Amino acid sequence: MKKLILTSAFILFTILSINAQSTERFIRVVGNSQKEIKANKIKIVFKISETVENTYSKTEKKTYQESYSDFIKKLSVLGFKESELALKPRFGSRNPRTESKSYIIETNINSLEKLLSIKQTGLYIQEIKYLFPLDNNLETELSLLAIEDAKRKANTICNRVKMKLGKVLNIEVKLNDFSQSKNESKDSTIIKTYRVYITFKLID
Repeated sequence: MKKLILTSAFILFTILSINAQSTERFIRVVGNSQKEIKANKIKIVFKISETVENTYSKTEKKTYQESYSDFIKKLSVLGFKESELALKPRFGSRNPRTESKSYIIETNINSLEKLLSIKQTGLYIQEIKYLFPLDNNLETELSLLAIEDAKRKANTICNRVKMKLGKVLNIEVKLNDFSQSKNESKDSTIIKTYRVYITFKLID
């Protein structure tokens, strides 16, 4: 008999709990934030190769080492050191007819025009990428702005339906642009965005 009473009490408690959960009111809102970020550095890939004599284009024959030495001299005049160059790994098949290598230089964005002014045969610019200062402070700033945006939207809705906004029940990050692979672009400015889904409790 005692066991039956305890079992009945447990079932009743479960039913009351289910009913309480089913009548709980909440609202789920999306919060967004974004900020334009300007590049502070650049990454340029130079390709240096040997050249063959061409009377039509008035190109003289020059070995790879001669092209490389000329490039280093021009860099030195502009205030750059050879140690600032990083050899770019090569993938795929090579052209056996000409010797060439590609080098990467990362520097302040204000040096872009100076580097682009270097002209010589056997020198080509393969790629220019802008680099951006992304840190935890920026991510924190955008996450807080997204949360405030969600709260503002939720309060607006509550005012319309004559209810009050209660405590936060859940926060879920849905969009985060702060992976290391996204700190460079072909454009000098980028837009970083942050999105959260927040569930608030509703109070009559």
